[in-house]
Amino acid sequence: MAIKRLREEQETKTLVKRLHEEQQETNTTMADRLTALPEDLQFRILSSLETEQAFKTSLLSKTWSSKWTYVPFLKFSSYRFKKLNDFDKFVYAALSVRRSTQLVKLSFTRSGICSAKILKKVFDYAVKEGVEELDANIIRARKDTSWPNMSLASWDSLKRLKLDSLEPMCCSFFGPRSGSFKNLANLYLKRVIITDLDPFSGFPALKKLKLVCCHLQTDGNTLKVHAPCLLELTIVYYSKYVNRCNLTTPNLEYFEFRGNNFPRFEVTLGLPVLETAIIKYNGFCKKLEERTLFDDLIMVFEVLCNVKSLTIYSSVVHLLSLFLP
Repeated sequence: MAIKRLREEQETKTLVKRLHEEQQETNTTMADRLTALPEDLQFRILSSLETEQAFKTSLLSKTWSSKWTYVPFLKFSSYRFKKLNDFDKFVYAALSVRRSTQLVKLSFTRSGICSAKILKKVFDYAVKEGVEELDANIIRARKDTSWPNMSLASWDSLKRLKLDSLEPMCCSFFGPRSGSFKNLANLYLKRVIITDLDPFSGFPALKKLKLVCCHLQTDGNTLKVHAPCLLELTIVYYSKYVNRCNLTTPNLEYFEFRGNNFPRFEVTLGLPVLETAIIKYNGFCKKLEERTLFDDLIMVFEVLCNVKSLTIYSSVVHLLSLFLP
């Protein structure tokens, strides 16, 4: 029995050694094939990977040991990590060893409750490296349920910003005093708490704005969109967060609204170049509220009187049919 067990152990060791050698040979072959590609194509391949996967290419060969540190795209996602602490450590380590090359986009997605410390680390690194696109997607922050204060630094390089959280989080960088976003053209906010009365006038180059389930904490729950260069506006919400919506958007070409009610729209300078409008009603209306909702909907149509293409969903058609002959 002892001789048989020793023979089995020896066969196992031999098999493990052979598999290890085959893996090394495979890695070498793969590295040789990748190295033979043009350098711009190599970086294009690395840029398509999540940062954790790009890091693993450093094991292919000495030539590839540091290539991933020059990639202009950083994509951090915690879903491949069994422990969130390991993910946080990886983010800190990756940011500390990355070489100083132009950072085009930084994407940060984290499950669980995110610490304010790592959020600040990611945002500080993004502004230091002059990032053009910043995407942050979290559940919520621990203790301080706020996004980092971005108005404390210059974000002149930033062209696209997306903030997405599962629970409402405050933003403290809105308002006309926000002078650090002169090139921001695309802004996506989901479940953000807006407390400023004039939140978007600090983004002079803003062309595309999407608000999803954003909470208003202003007098009268009035959403004010003062953005003269704005071309596209999308508002999506599933509760009565907005009572009034004041638009100063004379260059608006696309407008989409989806919600459980229709706020009273007020338009300054009109909507003279509006090309496309989409209106959808997502809620259930009580019998006693139907007339009020119908009147609010008619006011929406009056505001959109210059639109060239109007799309309305069946729920809107049903509401119209209740009172129109």
